[in-house]
Amino acid sequence: MPESAYLAGPMVAILTIAVLAVVLYRGFQRDGQTPAPVAPTAPTTDDYGLLASVAMVRTPADAKLLREHLLSAGIRATLATAPDGRIRVLVFADEAMRARRLVG
Repeated sequence: MPESAYLAGPMVAILTIAVLAVVLYRGFQRDGQTPAPVAPTAPTTDDYGLLASVAMVRTPADAKLLREHLLSAGIRATLATAPDGRIRVLVFADEAMRARRLVG
């Protein structure tokens, strides 16, 4: 086998890597444009969509107890942990007044 056959494989590999490097370099260029600055927004922890907060407790045991109490009264409830570690008991907004009276 001639020596040029042994050099063909590494030469093809080097050429392929060089082409990929050029394509990736050009693909990741920003074309001189700087993106518009994005104003930081604070996360809204009070927005739960269709759900309303009816109670806020400190321990998971208390939250589960309140949730079970609401479920036994026929009110669907769920739990959400706030960033400060407290746990909110959430129900659908149309059942919020009834739920607040129950957990009082």
